[in-house]
Amino acid sequence: MQNSDPAYIKRPTRRLTDKGAATRERILAATVERIVESGFAAMTIESVMAKAGLSRGSVLHQFPTRLDLAIATAQRTMRAVMDAARERANAIDDPFERLAGYAQIVWDTHSTPEGLALTDILNAARWDTELLAAIQPVAAQVEAEIAEELRALATAGGLAEPEAMVAHGWLLVSSARGLIIEHRLGSNRHVINAAIEEMKLSHRRYCEVHSKISQT
Repeated sequence: MQNSDPAYIKRPTRRLTDKGAATRERILAATVERIVESGFAAMTIESVMAKAGLSRGSVLHQFPTRLDLAIATAQRTMRAVMDAARERANAIDDPFERLAGYAQIVWDTHSTPEGLALTDILNAARWDTELLAAIQPVAAQVEAEIAEELRALATAGGLAEPEAMVAHGWLLVSSARGLIIEHRLGSNRHVINAAIEEMKLSHRRYCEVHSKISQT
């Protein structure tokens, strides 16, 4: 049953000591590893304990339930993917190349362990209504931030209609997530590798057609 209690969705956070923060990070990193190795369904408190090398008490002190751990991991992975994409984009000096290379950035960041774990968590949320309700607020916040960054990329890259990049950017993200799932079934599948390259080339063509910079 979906929990609609706002206090459940927005739990109060307590100040962590340096040791507590390090333990929390260790648990979340182990959770990401566990999800990437065996999938979200196989992620349990016990399996994370074993992966992190921590006692049950240490894990439960930070995350009293599996759902608490899943929510925190979803938040961490969303932020990690977004921050990695921003860092990679900022490393490209030319504004048009920054925009035209965004499909590669999306592919690279969603192929990281954090990106893979996030995709698995989002898939699980399709059936887990408690998980869905809990991660929707942070997902909405992240989506709003990404939309702003996409508009900024589009404006700097010379797109005539920067707002159109928001929908196009989410098309890239959705395509990358689906192709990553296919790619993990076999990295030597020619048709999937061709589709990945076509995704990147199609985005570049889109930018070339709609960018005023590329036409000057």
